Amino acid sequence: MSISINMVVTDTITETDYLVLWIAPDGSYGYWHNLSSSSRTPVKFIAAEVNADIANGKYETDIYAVQLRPENTLSVKERAYRDKNWDLIRPIIEKEPDIYERSQRPQLLQSVSERSGIKINNIYALLDRYWRSGKSKNGLLPQYSNCGAKGKPRKNCSKKPGVKAQSGKPLSDVDCKNFERTIRKYYLTRQKRSLKSTYERLLQDFYSQKSDNGKLKLLEPTKMPTFWQFQYWYYTNFDIVSEKKARDGEKEFELSSRAVLGKSDYGMMGPGAQFQVDATVGDVYLLSQFDHSSIIGRPVLYFILDAFSRMVVGMSVGLEGPSWSAMAAAITNMASNKVSFCKQYGIEITESEWPCHHVPASLLGDRGELESKNADTLVNMFGIRVINAPPYRADLKGIIEQHFRTINTNAVALLPGSVKPDISKRGGLDYRLDAQLDIRQFTQIIIKCVLYYNNYHYMESFEKSEAMMATGVESIPLKLWEWGIENCSGALRPFPEEIVKFAVLPTANATVTEKGIRFKGLYYCCDRARAELWFEKARAKKYWSITVSYNPRDMSDIYTWDDDSKRYDICYLLDWNSKNAGKTLAEIVYEQQKERLEGKRLKATAIEAKVNLNSEIDSIVAEAKQMSEPAAAKSNRERVSSIRENRTSERTMIQDGRLVAESPESRNLAPNLPQNKSKEELSPRLRMIKEKLEEEQKND
Repeated sequence: MSISINMVVTDTITETDYLVLWIAPDGSYGYWHNLSSSSRTPVKFIAAEVNADIANGKYETDIYAVQLRPENTLSVKERAYRDKNWDLIRPIIEKEPDIYERSQRPQLLQSVSERSGIKINNIYALLDRYWRSGKSKNGLLPQYSNCGAKGKPRKNCSKKPGVKAQSGKPLSDVDCKNFERTIRKYYLTRQKRSLKSTYERLLQDFYSQKSDNGKLKLLEPTKMPTFWQFQYWYYTNFDIVSEKKARDGEKEFELSSRAVLGKSDYGMMGPGAQFQVDATVGDVYLLSQFDHSSIIGRPVLYFILDAFSRMVVGMSVGLEGPSWSAMAAAITNMASNKVSFCKQYGIEITESEWPCHHVPASLLGDRGELESKNADTLVNMFGIRVINAPPYRADLKGIIEQHFRTINTNAVALLPGSVKPDISKRGGLDYRLDAQLDIRQFTQIIIKCVLYYNNYHYMESFEKSEAMMATGVESIPLKLWEWGIENCSGALRPFPEEIVKFAVLPTANATVTEKGIRFKGLYYCCDRARAELWFEKARAKKYWSITVSYNPRDMSDIYTWDDDSKRYDICYLLDWNSKNAGKTLAEIVYEQQKERLEGKRLKATAIEAKVNLNSEIDSIVAEAKQMSEPAAAKSNRERVSSIRENRTSERTMIQDGRLVAESPESRNLAPNLPQNKSKEELSPRLRMIKEKLEEEQKND
């Protein structure tokens, strides 16, 4: 196994860990950082020697676990601190390998120091943190755990901090509140007032008093904060993003002031130097997995290709329109093991048939999902340079566009239900009715197409380099990938699949209830929720919302973030909801909608049955009223006094199997029976009574 960037190499004898930072394009040498010592200097290594030591067991390798901090869990202050440090060192960290060379590094550090006024030793400390974090931008986040007790304010000092201690006053909590009110009232507005002018308003509102002539007079200098104190407080407590949005407006900020991620000319040529990603709608109609008589429309395909070798390194097939959640599935697949991925669809392959599970140096898109704020996580956690092609410049990612044409022409066009151009013609057949595949079967076909493309597709128009022509490498994606790994390695970086997956998952709000964590109509639980009695609190007080990350392709688990431990908790489906384990969000929504429609239908049927029930009850009650009319001849006292005897007599006759009691009450029904109606015209109850009376009269 050869080494790659972001790999940890451990010396089994000394137990020293080295993190690989950079590898030369020809793979001959590189630089790594000693994680087991406090040294801030990267060390050069010879790749052939290291690979030999790995083979003989002297060295062991592992994937470096990058610091997991999703962008939506960071505070404004943390992001401002990180971005400030990042802007400071970014001009020199991109100058590889000069930044690692002992002879070149001092000049680079000196240039940053002269420009920023920061000491070289402090810049060196930032570089060390960046390298130790696996060249992750999030390695520059503030380390508050090393700065004393959390949440405890700094006590006021008797001596005012700052350079000019002879003027101004020690700041109190009241002064800080005055600063904040003034900033929000005068500075963070569309008037774009200067900070100096805002300071003057501060003095006018809070540090002046009216004199006898009606004019304002400032307080003594020792009772007023200085402009330098005011300015320092502002830059410490407010970030440039909030300022720009408040002073220019959200639209203007997103249009002209948002950070530009990455540079298109960054990185070396070789596998992983640049991946290209795009989506297309498949030219075929699919059926539902639950009901093959239901046509569900056309699928959306995402592919990620390596620009150097044309290798397909990631893919996804779904029903969601082009969106970040759909692209996230492709990015997760990009970093995942393809053997286990194919096995989920019943396809057995070896590692050598699809050896792609890496993160690239840069990712090129077309101003779609990669232009959203969700892509910031790729930059800040994994150091990926995100590049967006300008409008109307699809030619910049022609590699993946050509792949779409290959897939649609050679595979999709031959499938049942594929889109035909003659549907609009008079008498043309409706190709949608020819659909026979569901989304799982279609995904199996696309996987097989990708395997064929990677392993056997010959690219006639591929322009080989001089080195490729010298070695005679074939113009097949897998062959070019393997040749690039051997001769141009250095840009590919492996990351644990679970970390990549969690980093790109979409987020949404869930509700904590007494029944569990409710999300998308499902109920979840986690160990932290049980330990902290979330559900008991929700029942005793009220519900509250939490932010969760979820995988639309598998709703078995969702994830919650713990700000205290800086870790995520896995929330699992409750037992009575386990029927939804392994299902996609689209499947669950489909089932829920189906249940709602079924409920509406059954509810309408139930209402109709209830109407008929009420009608039947009304007819029985009317008949009972007619039969009870002879009782009106008796007094109320007489009727009530014989309840016990009547009950005993009724019970005895029921036990004997007789239907009509031989009591004066039943006999008194005879004169009230309709005399002018035949038995067939009477109700069943009256007919029964009349027959019984006739039988008794005959016996008498």
